[in-house]
Order: sequence, then C-alpha cells, then structure tokens
Amino acid sequence: MLRKISAVVASLAIAVLAGCGGGSDGGDVSPPADFRVVPGDASVIVTWTAEPDVDYWIFFGPGSNINTSNWSTLGGVAVTGVTSPRIITGLANGVTYSFTINGRKNRGPGGPGAPTQVATPQVAGANWAVGTPVGNTRLNAIAAGTLFSGFTVATVGVGGTIFTSVNAGPLTARTNPVANVDLNAVWYGVIGMVAGGPNGTLLHSVDGVTWTQKESGTTNTLYGGAAATGQNYVAVGQGGIILNSSDLATWTSRTVGDRDLYAATYGGTRFVAVGAGGAMHSSNDGTNWGPSPTLTERNLRGVAHALLPAADGTFTSNFYVAVGDNGTWLTSTDGGSWTLQAPFTTANLRAITYGGRFVAVGDNGTIYTSINGLDWVVQASNTTANLYSVARQLTGYTAVGDAGVNVSTF
Repeated sequence: MLRKISAVVASLAIAVLAGCGGGSDGGDVSPPADFRVVPGDASVIVTWTAEPDVDYWIFFGPGSNINTSNWSTLGGVAVTGVTSPRIITGLANGVTYSFTINGRKNRGPGGPGAPTQVATPQVAGANWAVGTPVGNTRLNAIAAGTLFSGFTVATVGVGGTIFTSVNAGPLTARTNPVANVDLNAVWYGVIGMVAGGPNGTLLHSVDGVTWTQKESGTTNTLYGGAAATGQNYVAVGQGGIILNSSDLATWTSRTVGDRDLYAATYGGTRFVAVGAGGAMHSSNDGTNWGPSPTLTERNLRGVAHALLPAADGTFTSNFYVAVGDNGTWLTSTDGGSWTLQAPFTTANLRAITYGGRFVAVGDNGTIYTSINGLDWVVQASNTTANLYSVARQLTGYTAVGDAGVNVSTF
C-alpha cells in the first residue's frame, strides 16, 4: 500500500488544561522505550509500541525542551488518547519542535515522560521511496481530501480499479458500480470525491467507501476535473466537453472548442482546463468559459494553481503552471494570459500539483519539483515506471502509475 496512506492519518490536536498531563511523579506507567518522531512536510509522524490498557498522551511545542511538566508554560499542546502511529499536522516548516509522551491507566495520573525528541519539519519533495504496488493495473489518478468520514485518499485506474484509505484505514479495494470501465480521473471537493471515465462515466462517494454512479448527460470520455472551494464541480473530456454541477446530481454540459481536455484546476477564483494541441480555457464560475491564445501544439496533460508568498509574507500571489508532452510547460499569474517557457526536460509530463511546492511527474519515473514554479529540480523517483498522477497528502506527496506503482515523499 502507499507508504503515506498506510500511516494513520490524524490532525491536530486537543489542548488540555495545564497540570493534567502528569509529571515524573504521577503514576507508575513507564513511557514507551521506542518512542520516535520523524519529521514530514509541515508535520511529524510519531510512533511507539503501546502497552495494553494504557492511555497515551503526546506533549509537543516549539523549542527543544518540551516535557510533561513545562509544555503548557512554553506554549505547547497536549494530544490525548492517541494511538500509534500518529501524524501531527499544522506545523511550520523550518521550525524546531520537541515531543514527549506518557501513559496512564484507568484515568489515573500520567506516568513519567519519554526522553524528549526533537524534529524540524521540512518541505517535502526531495526524497522519494517506492511503496508496495497497489494492485497490478495502471493507476491513472490520485486525489486526497477531508470527507465527513475523515481524511480520504483515493486512487483509480484501468478496469474500474478504485482503492481508498479512509481515516487511518488501510488502502482497500472498493466496489465500482460500473464494472470493468477504466477510470481516468478522480478529484476532491467539499461534498465528496468524483471519478470519471469513458462514455460519460461519473462516480461519486461521500465517504470514500461506497461509490454511486451519476447521470452525466454525455457519452464523451471524461479525462479530468476540479472543484472550487464551494459546491462547484467541473469535469472535462473528449471533444472539448465540460460538465458543471453544484450538487453532483445534475450536470450541465457545454463544448468549448473541439480538442480533448485532459485536466483542470481551480484557484484564485478561476477554473483552468488544458488539453490536446495546447488547448487552454478558463472560467470564473465553471459555466462561462473563454479560450486562451494557443502557444503550443503539444498536448497539455496537467495544470495546477498555487498561492505563493508575496513580498510582505502573505500568500496572495496567484501562480499557475501547465505541463505536457516533451517537457512543455507554461506559466500564468491569472489563469488567462500564459507564457510558454523553455523546457527543463524532454520527458512527457503527465500531471502536476501544488502543496507547498509544485511537483510534476511523467514518463519513465520523471519527477521535478519547484518552490516558485519557475526553477525546477529533478528528483530521483527510484522507478522507471510511467507516473500519471500526483497528489498532496497530509505529510507530503504520492505519485501513481503503471502496474500499481506508487512513490511517496515525506
């Protein structure tokens, strides 16, 4: 399973009253001897071996000397009732944090804390590792987000493959209501995950477990999609088809141009769709679309939006990157006017995402990363398989591709 998905995913944190944690003189439960903290991207992964019937609390905060007695006075946080592994998110990259853990039984006082561990989260993307294959067919897409059931990761592919991990569960094969139909895309929005495929196939899940078919109103193949921050979804596909829905029950279709559209993104109050022969279209509402000038005849396969830091330190600078065949890439600050850039690779780039940095993936295990969308660094993926999609997880990124291959970075 995906290395990142196999970890228990959980979010921050429950602040509790000072003094509830217990110190070295409170209780007789020994701390776990193998307590370990591994830094991730704006996060850490905390692991230990639990003893039966012991309730564990994690204490952490900025600095290098947090313990069970001083965590409150040093501006720390206590997370109660935790199980291993525990992912703590919402941390600042480049900032040093310290962590300890103790246990208690029968709601008694906490025992002594484990030796303090120090970790400094860093932006992910530099070190990639290959995970255990997810099935044996090509995985075409991966997406992640928080559904009502918890943090959910979904990957889909050939033959109607659907695997999802929900709120700390294992990556599990799910039933596709449209059997043996390839799924080309999956994307996340606030009212659920959506997957698309040939003959207008559209699937929806509100929990990542049960998937239902939706009537799309088209027989065109669907290749990609995106969702706005509200209940506004679009799907894009064959022959310039674009579908739009606010409830995932009723979809409205329109055609923009005549070229296949392979991918879409949303950001900066604008949808952007890209596709065959350099096709690019944008919309402020998902309904009314306008074309951008064609700057390349090469196919564009992926597009992503970032809100980059401005000069005053706020995240107010919109930046879009589109990627495609033979290393083609374009940039934009508004999603409408684009600049064709000199290629930084000759590989076909299949997808791109942003989650603290841009990550572009493609054929033969190609992975490139960029902090600003302009300066790119090649990364060692440790695979030669074609990679078709990449998604931001809680602690980093995962890319998927041929024969169930997946590679992840913390």
